[in-house]
Amino acid sequence: MFDLNTLSRDQLITSDTSPKAALAWIAIISLGLVPGAPLWVAGAIVCGTFILSVVIHFLYALAFSTPAMVRIYGRARRAIQGTLGTFFGLAGLRLLTDQE
Repeated sequence: MFDLNTLSRDQLITSDTSPKAALAWIAIISLGLVPGAPLWVAGAIVCGTFILSVVIHFLYALAFSTPAMVRIYGRARRAIQGTLGTFFGLAGLRLLTDQE
């Protein structure tokens, strides 16, 4: 059986070291905070995004742990991973060969 503490720690490490998460935070802060904004705006942004993140991750866990979703993903796993691998591989290749 899975250890909830280990899974929670691993997820936290993965989330905290993700460049995508850092860039998303930069975008949120740059859009939400304007020069001269009161301090409560920064607090509202941090609290709001925290609550939104918890709710979204809870709904993901709930949706993707249902027996039906586990069966569907089990059948489609290779196609999903192949498609995503191809997409990200081509995107990476394009970045490597970009002349600008």
